Amino acid sequence: MVYWLLLVKSFRRNLQYRMAHLINNFASTIFGFVFIAIWAGVLEGKGNTDSLYNPSTMTHYIAFTQVMLWITTFLSPGLGIHLQVRTGAVSLDLMRPVSYFLFVVSQEAGKICYNFLYRTLPIAIVYSATVGFYLPREPITCIAALLSILLAVYIGLLLFFLVGLTSFWTNEISGLHNVLITLLFGLGGQFVPIDLFPHWLGSLAMGLPFAGVLYYPTMLYLEQVSYGVLGLQAIWAIVLTIVCLVLTGRARRRTEIQGG
Repeated sequence: MVYWLLLVKSFRRNLQYRMAHLINNFASTIFGFVFIAIWAGVLEGKGNTDSLYNPSTMTHYIAFTQVMLWITTFLSPGLGIHLQVRTGAVSLDLMRPVSYFLFVVSQEAGKICYNFLYRTLPIAIVYSATVGFYLPREPITCIAALLSILLAVYIGLLLFFLVGLTSFWTNEISGLHNVLITLLFGLGGQFVPIDLFPHWLGSLAMGLPFAGVLYYPTMLYLEQVSYGVLGLQAIWAIVLTIVCLVLTGRARRRTEIQGG
């Protein structure tokens, strides 16, 4: 119950910035149009309309990844953990009779729900009315894609939580945060689909958690990969959860050793 209340309060807090976020939505939509235009120029005249990546498919790919960014990638740096560490307020959070991991994740989940309603959906509507938005042919694909998106959101939360935890040892996470964003955009398939990478790099990237944040949900929604990718996402979700819980325990002990 307490985690649900944290989620709701975080959602309501973000409602105060709805008008300001309209500018962000406009900029994000424009970036998507730019990427679509670039890929249209690259693929124009190739003459292979049966290829996996023809102009239509790439338009749908870019549009979907663009709306996914606001619920998987554009999260609070370190989930705000480093700010609490810097002020010392984290000691009070650690003293609460609740799981610190769920405490932090629940607050960010409220922001993600807000982003979905006021960022992801409006951008998706704009793309649907302009360049078109892909609709799966098989109803079961929608269910699988929804599950994949939920796993992608959770994996994103875990990765950002891990970055935030490093502040217990470093007090500064900006460098690591920038590295994470770069990996999500690069190895996550935002700029270029992973299967267009050189073979060795593509094989490596497909086995990393970053692909589970953007590439796999998008390709599953576009019906270009099998449902087996859900298993890989689930494995990374479990592994990263264990890592987060272990490191949270060590961070707690470190705080107590330093005097809380």
